[in-house]
Amino acid sequence: MDSFDFEAAMERMRNDPRFDVLRARLEAEPVLPPLSTIPAPEFPHPLRLGGVVRYRCPLDCGWHHDARPDDEPMGPLLLPAGFTTEDLSAAISSQAVVRSNNFRLRVEQAIAEHFDASHPDR
Repeated sequence: MDSFDFEAAMERMRNDPRFDVLRARLEAEPVLPPLSTIPAPEFPHPLRLGGVVRYRCPLDCGWHHDARPDDEPMGPLLLPAGFTTEDLSAAISSQAVVRSNNFRLRVEQAIAEHFDASHPDR
């Protein structure tokens, strides 16, 4: 029976550039999401990939806003010439943050418009 060389495996992993990216992500400061007026979502169609996310009025008036998180278009990935896996990871992460922020702003705007129209005293 062959024995497993743990030290050799660790050395291969330490020399793998993906390990550096993972380590940097784990060591990075956690990014807290911005404060939001968005209530907790419901998922009326959980089996549909990219399904609708429903946000009900927190005052239980019966109003709700349905949104599709995948409606945010992907923008171009801007990469430098001779890009690395770290550059690619950063570009994809940046694109995800932009799409997430746009989605959040769209939902917050719908909720604010509802409150202005239906609950102006709140």
